[in-house]
Amino acid sequence: MTQPFSRRRFLRSAGLLGLSVAAGGVAAPYLARSATRQIRVVSNPGLENATLNALMDEMGYFRQFGVNALTVQIPGTSGPFDAIAAGAADVCMVSGYNRVLTRIAQGAEVKIVGAGMKKCALTVFARPDGARTLADLRGKTVAVGPAAGLLHTLMLQLMKEKKTDATQVKFVDKGSNDQCYEAVVKGEADACCASISHLRDQDGLVVISDANLWQALPQCIFQTAYASDAALRGKHEGLVAVMAAYGALYDYLMSSASHDAFFEARRHAQKKFDQASAQAIWEFNETQRPYSRDLSLTSDDIGYLQDMFIGLGTLKQKQPFDDVADMSAAKAAAQLIG
Repeated sequence: MTQPFSRRRFLRSAGLLGLSVAAGGVAAPYLARSATRQIRVVSNPGLENATLNALMDEMGYFRQFGVNALTVQIPGTSGPFDAIAAGAADVCMVSGYNRVLTRIAQGAEVKIVGAGMKKCALTVFARPDGARTLADLRGKTVAVGPAAGLLHTLMLQLMKEKKTDATQVKFVDKGSNDQCYEAVVKGEADACCASISHLRDQDGLVVISDANLWQALPQCIFQTAYASDAALRGKHEGLVAVMAAYGALYDYLMSSASHDAFFEARRHAQKKFDQASAQAIWEFNETQRPYSRDLSLTSDDIGYLQDMFIGLGTLKQKQPFDDVADMSAAKAAAQLIG
């Protein structure tokens, strides 16, 4: 059950988990107007989001686009959405929460406004003496996290598109992405769906050949961005500036020029720096280009997600694009950054 999320709880989280306020000095009238109202940006805690936040601060994109941002990390898979739906925050730019469309269908006054990472940065790892293809997973134990969570959902969709019977696989909840990976390393599961950050790990696991999700599910948007209807009405110019800053960040992140800054940001975000995972992510960003400078999504993008969730039973029916999404800020941001 979703718990209420009050403005007081949001501000308390800001005090406990840290915040950053960046006011722009850009002279352009549009950007000057965008900075007059604060945009409350929320995300989940975690290394990847912390790295992006550190890199955003390091490169100064909020300042460049005149953003007045309060950035807060909210715990819990649904935490950012709950805060936005309650009016305690304005926008979440990077989210793997897979119940956004369901919550909107249930009446949440929120819209999908674009994408964070578009391509799924996940693959399936297996024990070296075990499965080599998805078909080999029949009768095996696969760690995916909570039932109907993101990892489980994407594994079911992967097996559906690859015409592999998921009922022949035993899915188990071993916790987070990294915990699922560790479960396979420890022999507690035969395989797992986990982050590409483990691609350079030296634990002896192998990658299943037909299970790179960014290749196997090319139409699936991995991370959506969403904002409250109130923010879309009352803080539209600020949202445009925020999305322009993220578009510029993503464009830079996928370039070879980002190497040193990315590694520095990750060292800042990670208490015990992991060179192998940082290298794996940086190589993925540069070679696979999972982000986009233009954050907008199409009706086909949203339609694919709706069909996927309907097929999995977590969404009852399709709603019109305009009822669940608003790409006006993303499109304006794309024009702003050129």
